Amino acid sequence: VDVFALLSGTLRTYQRAGCDDEVVTLKCPPGTSISIEVAQYGKSAPSKSLCGVRSTPSAISRMSYSYNVSCLWPNAIQYSLLQTVVETCQKKRQCKFQPNPKTFGGDPCPGVRKYVEVAYKCRPYEFRSKVACENERIQLKCNPNSRVAVYSASYGRTEYESIQCPQPQGVPEETCLVSYATETVMQLCHGKRTCDLTADISTFGSPCKPQSRMYLKVVYTCVPRKVLKEQYEGALEPDETEDEFSNDEDDDFDVYDAGNEFIRESAASPPAPNIEGIAKDNFTKDISDVSSKTPPHKSN
Repeated sequence: VDVFALLSGTLRTYQRAGCDDEVVTLKCPPGTSISIEVAQYGKSAPSKSLCGVRSTPSAISRMSYSYNVSCLWPNAIQYSLLQTVVETCQKKRQCKFQPNPKTFGGDPCPGVRKYVEVAYKCRPYEFRSKVACENERIQLKCNPNSRVAVYSASYGRTEYESIQCPQPQGVPEETCLVSYATETVMQLCHGKRTCDLTADISTFGSPCKPQSRMYLKVVYTCVPRKVLKEQYEGALEPDETEDEFSNDEDDDFDVYDAGNEFIRESAASPPAPNIEGIAKDNFTKDISDVSSKTPPHKSN
């Protein structure tokens, strides 16, 4: 199961199109990086307004069919384009490339203006975790023009990962998790600027034995509101402006949550054994060598 799938499904898809003699630029706001969804050549430029005819005699003589002919693009060229775009742009904040088919193994339709279509998302890549023991509350809070983006959540207990919420004396450890914690937290908090959560039975159920002390762990981040789909970005608040995409400030988190390190995506999948410290709001740098289990999800 792709732990990122739920979050990725709430991110806006950006589309770019460029002609074969142009430089295509992809860009994401601070705190996010490019994730390529599609990169492909169109059969021909859909209109003269997108890609004008080159002013060479051979091109002019072919104007009558340049916008109607169907070019058969070899799979190898399409794959080469995708591979190049991914290598150039994936996980970067911005990138540029030129989609000239000659670069990728030949031109199947000389004289016809080509264009490339790219679809991508802006994915967050650093996350933080908060833990609330049973019946405690936590608050997820972001700066103006940013919104809570939930990566994952777990509720119950995980054996050997319970330093912050120890069992009552004499109660044995156990692993007992609800299968829908991520979906529940997303419904309550995703896309909001501020969100309060209580780690209680009424919200998350009771997957453990009655004597066990359950806890909630949330892995989340704050993202620029415009990288979320419209239904998740929420309305502008009084202290926010519409044009936040051009804001180059890297700190999207509220000042009350400042002063801690981040969890890289490779280490963000809960439950992750032995990454907890004593503090209940704790962070880990790029721990690619820490094994992680995928949190349970409901089947759709």
